[in-house]
Amino acid sequence: ARPWCIANTNSPAPSPAKFQGFIDYACGVVDCSAIRPGGSCYNPNLLSKHASYALNLIYKSFQCQYNSSYDCYNNAAYDGCIYP
Repeated sequence: ARPWCIANTNSPAPSPAKFQGFIDYACGVVDCSAIRPGGSCYNPNLLSKHASYALNLIYKSFQCQYNSSYDCYNNAAYDGCIYP
């Protein structure tokens, strides 16, 4: 199975501004409708969850490299939100 990358919320976790900046960048490049209000991955409405989803969209679209702000897991799905 292809791993997913999710936001590392352990200390030292990235700042909320860093998460938001990544979301803003990613959603300017890929379709982030799932993490917008009413989307299948909007809840829980947490920056770390939204940043994780956006990272996976970027990774899937551009095969980007992992960075130290993210950890890799075999399944990152939660509450009906299925990562692409």
